[in-house]
Amino acid sequence: MLIHEKILELQRNNKSFCLATVIQTKGSAPGKVGFKMITTADEKTIGTVGGGAVEMEIKKESLLRIASGESGTKEYLLSSDPKLLKKVTNAVPMSCNGTITIFYEVFGKLPVVYLFGGGHVGQAVQHFLKPLGYYIILIDNRNEILTQQENSLANEKILSDYSTFIKNNNFPDDAYYVILTHGHKFDYEIIKGLFKKKVRSNYFGIIASKNKAHEMKEKLLKDFGNKLDFSNLYTPIGLKIGGNSAAEIALSIAAEIQSVRYLNSP
Repeated sequence: MLIHEKILELQRNNKSFCLATVIQTKGSAPGKVGFKMITTADEKTIGTVGGGAVEMEIKKESLLRIASGESGTKEYLLSSDPKLLKKVTNAVPMSCNGTITIFYEVFGKLPVVYLFGGGHVGQAVQHFLKPLGYYIILIDNRNEILTQQENSLANEKILSDYSTFIKNNNFPDDAYYVILTHGHKFDYEIIKGLFKKKVRSNYFGIIASKNKAHEMKEKLLKDFGNKLDFSNLYTPIGLKIGGNSAAEIALSIAAEIQSVRYLNSP
């Protein structure tokens, strides 16, 4: 597989990786300008920057940069001189006796939104969140909804019973959960399942009127006990910016998620 094809595949699957490119060499070096190597977060590599000890160092640096999220350049001195190897921090034990400069470009994971319900509001939410750089996983129990053109912006579309989906999957701590189904019984089924599984998140949002939101919280307290933490439960969902159309509600939801994302809790 070509490097650019692998990059597209990793991005489609929302995987973190680092692309290391040889941008300069001096003297003798194993890699040539333009050589590229991908290192993924699970320590797999694709391509080459020349091989040998320097490639191992570049892989290590790539993993560090994936963790930090910082792109940048680094020069390596390739030498077989023991004194130089002890003295110079970026020296690599190779007999080439040249230098190689690498540009590290980090591609981080997009923040994930689990969107339960692909109705009118769910469709509108996708239009706001996709340009903001979210990876959208749409779950609905209706195939005719998932196949609508208006739901084509979702990165993944999953046809499933909501309880089954929650039971059979593990969820990351840094995802956002937006619950917009076509029935309050489904909404409660979802939030109950997430809480029962002890899913951690900074944002659980549920569409509801004030009365329905209150009833839902009371029911959760009855099911889970009075110590249940509602600090990350946003219901009624969305910032109070006005408007009742699907697009206006979706805008308020996207704004609320952005606010939480950037630590400016509403």
